[in-house]
Order: sequence, then structure tokens, then C-alpha cells
Amino acid sequence: MIQYSLYTLKDKKFGTITVRALNRRLSIDFRVSLKIVIPIKDWSKQAQLPVRITDETPVPLLNGLSYAQLTKKLIELKQMLSKLEENTKLTPLTTLESYKVLFNELNEKIPCKPSLDTKINNPNNGKPSLKEFIYIYIKEVEDGTRLRNRSTLKIQYSTIKGYKGLLNQIIEYEKKRHRIIDWDDMTFDFYDDFKRFFIEKEYSPNTIARNIRILKTMLYAAKDMHYTTRDDFMSKKWSADREEVDNIYISSSRIEEMANFDMSDYKEMKLRAEKYAKDEAERKRLVHALKRDIYRKKLEEARDIFIMGCLTGQRVSDYKRINYDMLETIIGEDNFIHLIQEKTGKDVYVPYSPLMKKILMKYGGNLPKIYDQHLNERIKVVGLLLGWIENAGISEHRGVLKARSNKRFCDAIVTHTARRSFATNAYKEGVPLSAIMAVTGHSSEDMLKKYLKLDSKEKALLALAEFKKTKSFR
Repeated sequence: MIQYSLYTLKDKKFGTITVRALNRRLSIDFRVSLKIVIPIKDWSKQAQLPVRITDETPVPLLNGLSYAQLTKKLIELKQMLSKLEENTKLTPLTTLESYKVLFNELNEKIPCKPSLDTKINNPNNGKPSLKEFIYIYIKEVEDGTRLRNRSTLKIQYSTIKGYKGLLNQIIEYEKKRHRIIDWDDMTFDFYDDFKRFFIEKEYSPNTIARNIRILKTMLYAAKDMHYTTRDDFMSKKWSADREEVDNIYISSSRIEEMANFDMSDYKEMKLRAEKYAKDEAERKRLVHALKRDIYRKKLEEARDIFIMGCLTGQRVSDYKRINYDMLETIIGEDNFIHLIQEKTGKDVYVPYSPLMKKILMKYGGNLPKIYDQHLNERIKVVGLLLGWIENAGISEHRGVLKARSNKRFCDAIVTHTARRSFATNAYKEGVPLSAIMAVTGHSSEDMLKKYLKLDSKEKALLALAEFKKTKSFR
């Protein structure tokens, strides 16, 4: 891990930039001063970069180097050290020596001799490169400097994760294509080849579309800051088509079965693991884990949190944080769960059912804390122990091929399955789309319909029920 910090000098107004190399696996932890002095007010502790990262004005204290140029050099240093750190073949001693050599070289380069023509020799005229801009953009959304468009809301962690994923994809693309891309490369030719790059990796259409959409978001922001004059990306042709994903939902009867599932008895869980495991490796892993009371308890907690999602129709970022403080009574009627959705900022009221009440009471009004990844992993195990091991009956699109998947039903359960299950079960039970939308927060019926995971037979039965209401069918 590479970190920057500012070491405060005696006058309390200035500090020297230091870089820390921390790698516990290789027993490395030391700091080196880069001998760069800047005012404390000009340093962002959260971003670990100068505050004015786009300011191209020469700074006398930096011998004529601008904050924009300093930012670029610090990013380059971090990238070089990170690449060195990723080389797992290095021993602690050789890594330490390599770091020292690199530090010595960069200590000579970074302070820079007085030179005001650096900006003239820079092909980007002092502007950050494409990758640097994306890196800076990510830092700004992480520390809250950059907010959501036309909003005062911070950008969600899941969105930031997508931004970081795009940056990694661009770096990998450059390695595969043996070329460095920058602002002038943002053409239709690049767009076509970038899509081809994802197809070669057999990524799904929706993954490709997501990365293209994120790149366009970055390019629009860069254009607003006059970093690029290219406008190919503004065309409607510069997009990737999404497709409706083939997903599962959990029926009301199965939600009830899951809610009543007792996982406290190790012997019973062991028998189920031996019966339903797909192979010997999975059987051994499960039996070993289930021996621990704490593991079975964590499975139970994951189950309860997931069911809360199935009952409320919210996104995982919202249903994980439901608590007693959100309970509200509307004009003397029954209680509701009142929350403001993190992703959209929408105000929604969810009817408070007896099962929701039972789950919240169990945990004293606050659901247990759990990471999304752990919730995904554990809810699959719960599904397996319930015996939901039949083929999920879904198709998966990889690259240009779409094929029937052999995935088990339990393995197809993810955190978002809860939201789909709520919408589908409510619709099957005759709840109008407008009422479902009021709870889920969907902005249109078309958006909501994408969540209705009904097979052909279920759709036929629903259609028959509607036709029977008409005079022509009598």
C-alpha cells in the first residue's frame, strides 16, 4: 500500500510531502520524504494530493512547478511503486532495495529545477492525461468533493467501485493493445475496439454497456473542464445496448420456508450439507464451517437481512440499514418503514408487516452489520441447505454467445434477488403496479416490469385471470 501524507514543519503553516510504503506480507513499512514543501492549506489529507489539482499556475515554492504538474508526478510515482509492490516474486530485502533506488531517482526528479517551460513541453499543455483525470475524478467522489449531477448527494460506494473498475480496464486495454490512449484517442475507432476488447474477454452485454456508460460520464465531465475537444462520445451511436438479464426470484412460499428455517442444530445441518453438496470438496468445506456455532449464527443473520429485503423491495444498501428509528405512523393508521433511498434520494414508505417486526425485535431494532459480499456468499449457503439445488433455468450471455446455464438455483441467489422477489410476488398476488412502485421507488412502470421475473406459464395464468374479467370471455 502506497500512501502520501504531509509532515508539518515547526511554523505550522508548511509541510513536506512524504510517501509511505506499507506491505505487511513482505515486512516493509517505512516513510521517505520527497523534500517537497507546500502550504498545509494547499494539501488534501483525504485525496492525498494537492487541493488545486488542476491549477496550472507556476508555484515559486516548487521552483516553478504547478500544482497540476506536481499532482501528475505524484500519481506517476504511486503507479510505479504500486506496480513494484504487485510483483509477488520479490523478497522483502530486494523489494526494500528496489524501493530505495526508486525513491532516490524520484527525489531527484520530482522537485524539478526552476523551469517555466515545462508546460510548453507537455503534450497535454499542463492538463491531466485521460487516466490521471479518471484517477482524480475517483478521488473527488470518494472524499465528497464531486457530488452527483444536479444533486447534493454523495456518490455511492458501488458506483465508485465501477469507476475504479473502468480505470483498471483501460490500463489492461493499453497492455493488450500495446498503446497508450489519451484524449485525442476518444474516437469511434477506439469505441469499436474497446467494445471488441470486452467481447474478447467474454464479458456480458450489460458489463460492456456499464463500462461504456461510465467512460461517457467521465468524458462529459472532462469536456466541461475543457480537457478534451473530442465529441464523438456525445453521439447516440457511442453506446452499448443492454439486455434484459435472465434472473431468478424467490416465491412467497419459499420466503416463508426460509424464514422458518432453523439452522441452530449442527447435526441436521451436517446431514443437509452431505445430501445437497455438489461434490466432495463442497461437502467438506461446508461440514467444517457448520461445526462452528458462530458460522451458523452468521448464516441466520444473513437470512434475516435478506428476508427483510424480500419483504420491503428495497436495494441492499437500504434494506440492510432498516431499524426502529425508521418506524412511522401515518394519521393513526398502521406503521410504516420510512426511509430515504441512498441511490436516488427518494422518500418511500413501506408497509410494516408482522414478519418485519419479528426480525427487528430479534435484533433489538437494529439489523446486524454485514458486507454485501458476505451476504451474497452466505445466502447461497442458506439456499443450498434448504435443498434449492435444481437448475436455475437461466441463460447467460458471454461475449457473442448466449447459452443455457448449469447454475443451481441456490447459486443464482444474490442480494438483488430480494428486490426482484418482492416486485414479482406482489404483482402475482394482484397488487397494482402503481402501488408496487410507491414502495420500491421505481420511476416508471417500464422500469418496474424489468423486475418481474415470471416464466411463460405464470404469465399465461395471469393473463387468463385478466381475460376472465372481460365480457368477451364469458
